[in-house]
Amino acid sequence: MKKICFLFSIFILSISASFALPHVTQNVPDFSGQYVYYKDTSFERESYIGIVYYDESTYGLRYYAPATGKGSKFQPEKNIHILFTIDPDMENLELTGERILTSITPEDTDLVNYIHDFFYEMTKRRQNAGDVTEKKSEYQDYTQFGGNVTLYFDPLIPVFNLERIDSVDKKTVLEIVSAGQLVSSEDQSFAKFTGIAEKFKDTTHKFKKDKKAKAVNVAYKASENSTELKAKIDSSWNAAAENFYTLNNVAVFTVNEVTSPMEGKIDLLKRRLLLGNEMVYPNWKNQKIEPKANGTLFTQISYHAESNSYTYDFKFLREIDSKTVGLYTLTVFAGAYTSNKKYFDSIIASFN
Repeated sequence: MKKICFLFSIFILSISASFALPHVTQNVPDFSGQYVYYKDTSFERESYIGIVYYDESTYGLRYYAPATGKGSKFQPEKNIHILFTIDPDMENLELTGERILTSITPEDTDLVNYIHDFFYEMTKRRQNAGDVTEKKSEYQDYTQFGGNVTLYFDPLIPVFNLERIDSVDKKTVLEIVSAGQLVSSEDQSFAKFTGIAEKFKDTTHKFKKDKKAKAVNVAYKASENSTELKAKIDSSWNAAAENFYTLNNVAVFTVNEVTSPMEGKIDLLKRRLLLGNEMVYPNWKNQKIEPKANGTLFTQISYHAESNSYTYDFKFLREIDSKTVGLYTLTVFAGAYTSNKKYFDSIIASFN
């Protein structure tokens, strides 16, 4: 079966975190390897700017633009990746070193300067925003994006906590498109990001509901003293483990109990649920976070670069206490989900 599982690493919550930017205290601390990509529409061509956090002294920034045009209008692909070191004790951003990780030409000088300016300016503006404990907006002057703009912040977004920037005429000039978590030194998800298609088709993964399938009640307890987590599926699903089910080659369903070592820091888990990993890029522009009577439902469409496929990813978080949650995940290939939306939505509705 193709690998479409949602890979959630519990160990990530036990890693000690530090301040991500100089003199910025984050409500949800960054962990090494967390990154974010933005689409920058201030360029005439399709352009992305990304930042990855390694530790309080080390960051990577990358500008990427796909090849575009034909003939005399052809513009080659641009890929500029710079590793920066900074002094975390300085009040303002101060670079202590940099290394360009990709080949560049003299024509790329402006883009290198753009990366520098973006790092400096966004650090300053995140500092000016103060505490970001919930979604908030700041009205600021930002010459690089045309003057007076509104910056929208969200604590669930890594590094800058920036969601988007809107101009005075309400046009979005910079917007998050994806965010992720590198899982090892071999993970090339940040270095190989090339954008996410707004529209896609999946005619490969098909599923037809078995009308003769019988209802199956899932009841899972991580331990004798744990809260019972319930769901409803049917006999079409194969139980690979007590809390792990597969549906042919089109879907995976899991249920588990997750405990955070930090009381009252459920937002750490919420952010981790939204981040992609190992060449899987969730599209943040169309994701939904919906409060329910018994928890929170996270819905995303993710691009799997290695298989050139798309999945609908549903994660349901049921808060049990200040440190413990019940976590349900349902991952379905796009072709199977869009043609059987009612069937899969009924499974999601049964999470309890």
